[in-house]
Amino acid sequence: MPFMPGSRPDSHIDDLREALGRISVVSNASWEVIAPWCRARQLEQGEFLLRAGERASQIYFVRSGLLREFALDHEGRSATRRFCDQGDLSGSLADLLSGAPAMTFIEALEPSSLWQIPWAQVDAMTHAWPDWQLLVRRVAENLYLRKTRREFEMLTLSAAQRYERFCAEHASLLARLPQHLIASYLGITPVHLSRLRGSGRSAPATAAKPGRT
Repeated sequence: MPFMPGSRPDSHIDDLREALGRISVVSNASWEVIAPWCRARQLEQGEFLLRAGERASQIYFVRSGLLREFALDHEGRSATRRFCDQGDLSGSLADLLSGAPAMTFIEALEPSSLWQIPWAQVDAMTHAWPDWQLLVRRVAENLYLRKTRREFEMLTLSAAQRYERFCAEHASLLARLPQHLIASYLGITPVHLSRLRGSGRSAPATAAKPGRT
């Protein structure tokens, strides 16, 4: 598809290129093509980037703030897939690739500053520029590894062990997240999480046992 330039890019866009460059090298020539398509976006707390049933069309880079990707089960209960902090990418790759109505919600948990790029332009870049093909491949690989690790934790670790691991790996989020969202991420009820916190479970766990609690 042809590349149609947008308006002049934001003067602070270099921070986006720097962040993408930490994933994979982006050439000067390809950056000049994609930069006009990058847009700064501000979100208020509680604002949604995507709702289930809509069409996903953008990828996002979190400059500041905090996003949550989640789905609703058949009873309308929220199941948190991941939290996207400063420096993370979001957009629900599965929904972008499928082109079908989205299964995912993306919500701002804090006032957030983002960069957004149309997925159609990113996809077109992968056909024309090898460096962008590699960049998207690296992003997909990282998401796959995160997904695989999360599935492993949900299948093999107890609730207490999952909570301990969350505290160790996401300590910076503990004071920023309400307890019911942490429970949603861990796959347990807020009551169960309260019991775990009351028991002082924060030290490294012992050997994992199969199954969830």
